[in-house]
Amino acid sequence: MIQKTTLDNGVRLVTERLEQAYSVTAGLWMEVGSRDEEAPQGGISHFIEHMAFKGTARRDALAIARELDRLGGLANAFTSKETTCFHARALASQAAEIADILTDIFLNPAFAPAELERERQVILQEICAVEDAPDELVHVLFGRQFWDSHPLGRPVLGTAQSVGNLTREDLLAYVEAGYSPQNLVVAAVGDLQHDDIVELMGPALSGLPARPSRRRTGPPAGKPGLKVIPRDSEQVHVALGAPGPSAVDPQRFTGALLNVILGGNMSSRLFQEVREKRGLAYAVYSYLSSYSDSGMFGVYMGVAPGRSPEALKVVRAELSRLAAEAVSAEELEHAKESTKGSILLGAENPESRMARLARNEFNFGRAIPLEEVIAQIEAVELDDIIALAAQCLDPDRLGVTVLGPADAERLHKEFAS
Repeated sequence: MIQKTTLDNGVRLVTERLEQAYSVTAGLWMEVGSRDEEAPQGGISHFIEHMAFKGTARRDALAIARELDRLGGLANAFTSKETTCFHARALASQAAEIADILTDIFLNPAFAPAELERERQVILQEICAVEDAPDELVHVLFGRQFWDSHPLGRPVLGTAQSVGNLTREDLLAYVEAGYSPQNLVVAAVGDLQHDDIVELMGPALSGLPARPSRRRTGPPAGKPGLKVIPRDSEQVHVALGAPGPSAVDPQRFTGALLNVILGGNMSSRLFQEVREKRGLAYAVYSYLSSYSDSGMFGVYMGVAPGRSPEALKVVRAELSRLAAEAVSAEELEHAKESTKGSILLGAENPESRMARLARNEFNFGRAIPLEEVIAQIEAVELDDIIALAAQCLDPDRLGVTVLGPADAERLHKEFAS
């Protein structure tokens, strides 16, 4: 059973009782992420996430670590383009301890200067690790290119310069301005009673002062074009993309199925054409990134130097074919079964169920039953697939970033053809 309570200050608490569970998984989700930052603040949402575990007025960093380790469960946090989440999982008998720790680190981070400087160095190393991983870096570079000057194009981690310049006062001011109770959702699943979760977390969270809800910039428009970035490496890394449906777009289910057909698994068109038939890449896949007001179909592949123009040609041909030719009934049925299986298998994971509760609350203001999702997937027809492909996968809307020892002249000729 799914239940919801809204506190007087706007904080929403959504829970789902799982009869078969022994544990409770809870998360405090703030609808604030890297797209809400000004350019000089790059990485500040992620920095605040790190600092939450580095001490409060009641606990220092070691005390937090010891309490979480003693519980024997899991605790972590993450930052995305649009959200910041602090979450934990433990036995149901330890729900009170989990609730106390989560509300404490969320409401009372100390931002101690010494801890802040230490964690700054950790984050700078995290940024360096991405720079050393070209298969990750190419996605960062592509995001900057495709989303152009829009905040969605900035990396969640920020840059070495922006993170290096952030101060304790900056973090405090960002929390003051952006951490509004109306943007906070508590999501919890497992062996729980809804009223118990409200009783455990409500009193602390009800004290979060009312603040104006965050105001975001409008949706971005994807920027087409090819950018080649020379770099010494064993492979050429290629990221490309085109606009896709948002997280609330009625076409999001069609988009999910289109992605599976394009490059979402081993029988997909890209995997078969690029890897199996031509041996152009070991890693090739597509994905669908959906945000509150926009989205993107993306493709990644790592290819041998000298073969990137051929690989790009094959991918573009597959995109054009999807937009011009009818998908077979067999392909669509396969994509539906794959997507339904992935969703239902994910429903066995308490962290996934907790995340679904929060995201559905942010996007729709209600819980979406799995049966409704499955019905929406089943309702997608062949004409829906080709219509969305024609709308989104137009070669004129395609953005491409190539990182590595690539032949830029040949790539530009292929892209222009």
